[in-house]
Amino acid sequence: MFNLLLFSIVNAIEVSISNMDSAIIDIVWCGAHNQSNDNILVMSSKGTIYLSQDNGDDWQKLAEVFHRKGLLVLQDENEKVGVVNKIQKSPIDPQLIIFLGTEFVNWISPDCGQTINAIYTGRQMREFQFHPKRKDWILASSWSKCQMKQKDCYVTKDLMVSQDMGLNWEVIAKYVNQYSWGFKSPNNEVIPEERIMITYEPNGKGHQQLSGWNMKTHLFYSDDFMKTKTMLVNQGNKFQLTPNHVFVAQVMNSSNQEVTLLVSESDQYEYNFRYVQMPDILKDHSYTIVDSQYGAFININHLKPSSIMGTTYISDSTASRYRISLNYTVRTEEGQCDFERVLGLEGIYIANVYASEQAELYQSEIDEDSPRIKEGDLSKFKQTKITFDKGSRWQSLTPPVVDSEGKKLQCDSKSCSLHLHSVSTKMQFGPFYSTKNSIGLILGTGNIGKYLSYRPDQVNTYMSRDGGLTWFEIAKGSHIYEIGDHGGVIVLASDQQATKVLKYSWNEGLTWEVFQFSEQPIEITNIITEPSNIGTRFIIYGTSDLFINEENIEQGNIVKIDFSQIHGRECTGEDSPSSENSDYELWSPTGKINPDCLMGMRVEYVRRKRDAKCFNGEDLQRQHSVQYCQCTEEDWECDLNFHRENSDPNAKCIPYELYEQNFEAPENCEDYYEVTRGYRRVAGNKCQGGVEYNPVRLLCPGFKFWKFRNIWDFMLICIFAAIVYFIYKNRHHFSKKQDHKMEQQQSARAYGQKMVERGLGYREFDEDLIEENQNV
Repeated sequence: MFNLLLFSIVNAIEVSISNMDSAIIDIVWCGAHNQSNDNILVMSSKGTIYLSQDNGDDWQKLAEVFHRKGLLVLQDENEKVGVVNKIQKSPIDPQLIIFLGTEFVNWISPDCGQTINAIYTGRQMREFQFHPKRKDWILASSWSKCQMKQKDCYVTKDLMVSQDMGLNWEVIAKYVNQYSWGFKSPNNEVIPEERIMITYEPNGKGHQQLSGWNMKTHLFYSDDFMKTKTMLVNQGNKFQLTPNHVFVAQVMNSSNQEVTLLVSESDQYEYNFRYVQMPDILKDHSYTIVDSQYGAFININHLKPSSIMGTTYISDSTASRYRISLNYTVRTEEGQCDFERVLGLEGIYIANVYASEQAELYQSEIDEDSPRIKEGDLSKFKQTKITFDKGSRWQSLTPPVVDSEGKKLQCDSKSCSLHLHSVSTKMQFGPFYSTKNSIGLILGTGNIGKYLSYRPDQVNTYMSRDGGLTWFEIAKGSHIYEIGDHGGVIVLASDQQATKVLKYSWNEGLTWEVFQFSEQPIEITNIITEPSNIGTRFIIYGTSDLFINEENIEQGNIVKIDFSQIHGRECTGEDSPSSENSDYELWSPTGKINPDCLMGMRVEYVRRKRDAKCFNGEDLQRQHSVQYCQCTEEDWECDLNFHRENSDPNAKCIPYELYEQNFEAPENCEDYYEVTRGYRRVAGNKCQGGVEYNPVRLLCPGFKFWKFRNIWDFMLICIFAAIVYFIYKNRHHFSKKQDHKMEQQQSARAYGQKMVERGLGYREFDEDLIEENQNV
């Protein structure tokens, strides 16, 4: 059932409430850019589609349209039309929508649901991918079906392709595990448009293996829709394609479910896969790429399949050399990690870990039948950490000084800090949340203390407006939240019980207004706004009870709330921030260690003054200026096989105990090779000059001075030639002994040795080894 319950204007806030036939499970904004805030598609748990063309004020139920269109394409009177179970929007045409069905019928709309066309595929689609450049090209997968006692029929996952927007389909592979188009960016000019990446069993027989790692599954690519194919990684079972890299999990031992990881640049016609380098040789059971900006953060499950604890590693800029960034990271059995980047800012991440004592106990006894600490008990010891330098150093969240009622909080000991819930809570409480268009704002639910609490009476709602540096409590109890108007409006509502009211703030949490939006309580599932978080209209959706003939029926609710009239004016003075007449100010994010710079930069953003009573407006183009800082110790992290001495984040980087530095030149050494000093610049860090820990450059054995590849080689030759000429011109003023000494000091061998002794000062070296490597 569907009807409009209420439309009202209270205190300049517009509210409209609509009922759906069941709980809402998906909402999609669609349409051309200038219409993207108005067109909304909703899917209920019963598979019913609703369309609004005025940003949620009025809704049209499309169930009859979908059913009628589906009947027209059925090819057997015994077949069913089914209902929709997934909505997917094209990445290049925001009006093109595919509706996947529960039976053999799917639907497509070229105009955000205003026109619906049914497509008969003869099988149920499970997964679906639009092409990143070609609007009409689609990949989809489906499981084959066998009738009872049907001979020579096997259940397999099949890959299909359509080149005419779903009208016709061709099965191009069977026994498929995973697939993707060969690139992510629509600006790609290197990879052929036809490229498909796929992991599958090329010689599969019988029913397909449904789970676990499989030694018979390999990674291929094809540039002609699987007519021909090239193997990329033998036993490559899973892959992840990012704008810069391709990661592949290769099976090493299927009985123990152990894998290893390879990586290649993704913007190459021919891939160059290489094994990633890790500091330890440990068993890997699964990987989660938690971030791939400027290198990668990878969480690895070393313990057992479906473990709830992993180790997070950080790479260099090539995504191939890794060091441990964060031990005992919280993850779910499905591989989701409590690890999030603060959007809009460089280098700031928030993660949850298990307390080291309990984590080590769990880890040491993971292979025993009855460990002393079980997974359910381990979850009682979660703690929240934050990094301001992309994982080089992690620290606890600074707790608020007072609560939301102005009372002083007792959290002064070193073991007391702020802890926040994340995805492992599985929506029991709101996860920490940020958006790229509300610079510096972070919302979360949690508590202060030694560990994260799951008791509702101990969980409160918190906010930071400086990128996680400081925090304050904004409401008692757990809430669900959303941010709009570039951070200019924040909305909260209780997520622990049905409610009629919400709270909103237009001054980043300085004050809160309570607003009743409904006559009957609604159990709120979520609060959302259009995807860019720049508007002032919010959608609240949830469920409520409806009693008909003494029967209790759960109905879905959508509440549209419009705050666009609460101020009456847009902000001014963006071009003169921090001046008396401007509504804007300058703000620069900083970390705890270096108060002036973050990731090697001092970035000043223009943002609305906290108490300015005005709207930013949807057309705001946030301005910022960048100044590059001199490099300091904080801009460098330990390289692969090195760690901070005594686990002190401010100590120097030293080699692991069993690691022996290799100074030998590589086999294909041409002119120079590099030896690490134990440090590397944090990936994505933009600092210049100052403290330098770049690798030491050494001459290759047999180096020929007349070979040069760049200006620096040329300059070296010029300097060398000048020295030789100087010695020749002044040969009568030097003794033979002095001549011999000068030549020896200017030799490539002596130069390389001096550089090693000067640059690698963290340990004593074998002089014989250095001498051997520098023979010329």
